[in-house]
Amino acid sequence: MPTWMTPKRILPLLRSLLQIELSAYRGIPPSSLPDAPAIDSLERLYLASSVAEFFCLHETGAEDRLLMKEGVEAWSELVAQAVAYTSGLAFRTSGTTGDPKVCHHRWADIEAEAQALHQRIGERITPKRVVAWLPLHHLYGFMLGVAYPAFNDLEVVVAGKTLPTLFEGDVVVTVPPRWAYLAKARSDWPPSVLGVSSTAPLPSDVGKSLARQKMAAVMEIYGSSETGGVATRFCHDAPFALLPHWQKATADTLSAADERHHVVSLPDRVTWKDARHFTLMGRHDDVVSIGGVNVSPAAVARELEALPDVRQCAVRPTQAGNGQVRLKAFVVPTDPARDIAEDIDAALNEWPSAKRPISITYGDALPSNAMGKLTDW
Repeated sequence: MPTWMTPKRILPLLRSLLQIELSAYRGIPPSSLPDAPAIDSLERLYLASSVAEFFCLHETGAEDRLLMKEGVEAWSELVAQAVAYTSGLAFRTSGTTGDPKVCHHRWADIEAEAQALHQRIGERITPKRVVAWLPLHHLYGFMLGVAYPAFNDLEVVVAGKTLPTLFEGDVVVTVPPRWAYLAKARSDWPPSVLGVSSTAPLPSDVGKSLARQKMAAVMEIYGSSETGGVATRFCHDAPFALLPHWQKATADTLSAADERHHVVSLPDRVTWKDARHFTLMGRHDDVVSIGGVNVSPAAVARELEALPDVRQCAVRPTQAGNGQVRLKAFVVPTDPARDIAEDIDAALNEWPSAKRPISITYGDALPSNAMGKLTDW
């Protein structure tokens, strides 16, 4: 029973979940929602179903009681009572292609990861507070912004558009694009501030800049929505070290070090240095992480080819000016004599930023070598 999931801890998590679900229901960005949006009866049903799914309330029969309660505070009280009898939480994968997949995480696994993170962070600093600058309803946001601090009785500050004033012993948790911003925007940090980064590789120049600014350390977490966090490292050039609750099973799988010994597949190809350390060698599929969102370049290319002005298209990842991964595209127009760039740009303006190519090259045929294989451009 997760007694650390109190109404006070659940309230910001609920607000994060409800904001993203309501924005998805209305088809608008979360930033376009007012601070206290009025909802109609159909939206209320939708939000209640989302909360019930996330917290596995169907296991207790408490899901219908959400419709009898008014206000997010009342919902947090109800959820706090119900989770004492549920098996865990149901997170959705983040991505721009395909239907999001629900990934169930047991309370025992969540607590094991919280303990492991506490042990790993404690190797570098004595943490006093967690500053979470990311959505709490995602697995990474929940683990570092709710479970880890709650299980270890640490204060949490949920940042808004910018970071609050930082103090000695703060653990700052955010994603690589924001770390890239902070590496340029800040010149120094208070003593013993540790950063935590996940969802995508942290560019090496960002990590080096933060080290020059006297951060105690930046810890990268490797994992996925399916596996949770499985390994960490404190240096870009170092291999990842498995967290204590995982062990190597095969070259491509891990086994949980618990009574179940359940096995999970790694999303990336890896090279093992020894039984507990590995380096990444690239994804098994073509998915790349862009701003914490999983994107398939091949699927984006298919969406572009579905536009009436596009005959063929190729899409590849590229590095933006700040070292972050984005997409680029090569487009072969249906009518080579017609300039379609303005129409394509207008269509892409409606796309989420993660899958929107930052540059498009136009030509009569896709670039290829003498063997007919697609080449870079």
